[in-house]
Amino acid sequence: MDIIGQTILNAPLGAQKGYNVLADSMMSQIRWHQPNAEANPLGHLNFVRRLVEWWNGRQMDRYIGTELDKRFSDYNSDPNNKRLKSVMDLVLQAYIAQSGDETPKVLDPVFRDFAIRQIRLFLFTGHDSTSSTICYAFHLLSQNPDTLSRIRSEHDKVLGEDYSKASAILEGNPKLLQELAYTTAVIKEVLRLFPPAASSRQGKPGVSINDDHGRACPTDDVIMIWTIHVELHRNPKYWKRPNDFLPERWLVEPTHELHPVKDAWRAFEYGPRNCIAQGIVMTELKIILACVVREFDFRPAYDEWDRLHPAKGVKVHRGDRAYQMEEAAAHPVEHYPCRVSLHQR
Repeated sequence: MDIIGQTILNAPLGAQKGYNVLADSMMSQIRWHQPNAEANPLGHLNFVRRLVEWWNGRQMDRYIGTELDKRFSDYNSDPNNKRLKSVMDLVLQAYIAQSGDETPKVLDPVFRDFAIRQIRLFLFTGHDSTSSTICYAFHLLSQNPDTLSRIRSEHDKVLGEDYSKASAILEGNPKLLQELAYTTAVIKEVLRLFPPAASSRQGKPGVSINDDHGRACPTDDVIMIWTIHVELHRNPKYWKRPNDFLPERWLVEPTHELHPVKDAWRAFEYGPRNCIAQGIVMTELKIILACVVREFDFRPAYDEWDRLHPAKGVKVHRGDRAYQMEEAAAHPVEHYPCRVSLHQR
């Protein structure tokens, strides 16, 4: 949350050290999210949820609006300031550029409301889906010791064997991230097996979609066509050994049977619905793995969790206890209870 706050707002949230209105309201909003709302309309009768969500939204809007006004005031006092490069700064720069030669004295209310909503969306997607992917990266590495050993070796080679200096080395030479080919492959494979989101399209008269059997499915009256990435990413029609964690599939030659089919990997989607922040997400994930994966060992603690919270029902899906549940983005079930220890080299 602190990282995405700095990126979006160019302002420290301090969420790791204590209470922050924006960060805590966002986290509360995620906790109160109603999964499968479309299939359970009675859930909307929970008036407490509606009140909490309204209050959280009000708090976030007020916080972001204050930051937006403050940054706009900074531009008015120093329009040539080139140091401000957060998402909020870029939004304001585009707004001012469209205003002509004379910078407006106050923000247009319609634009201000629109900007607040978009910044909220950036904060949510930048934090929630990325944090889920981080959890699954550590989980899958813990279950695949050969992959863990290889990614650590790559970090030793590119960043030096003293992991405590990795952050300083990357800060001094960020281009080294481009040399972490295996780390990139690990991240893409994590996103293939556990994509944090899906995508949707709107139907259109006269447009049909063909299924795997060649049958045409008209979309004339369809409000939403849902692309379920996790199913597409594990479909044996497009992937060899679809349920296996194989980062090597991203490094093989195009003629190799493991090489991904074009457009079958849609973690960031394609076309007008693609994730405009995918570059920063991949960079953020690589930095986190480079700074953490050699120093700590992660081990899932679901056995302990199940002893403390006995419950009936299916607890494993596709052979994994850490299956995904909907909570805004897709999260590891039970928020991934785990044990973390210092790695003994």
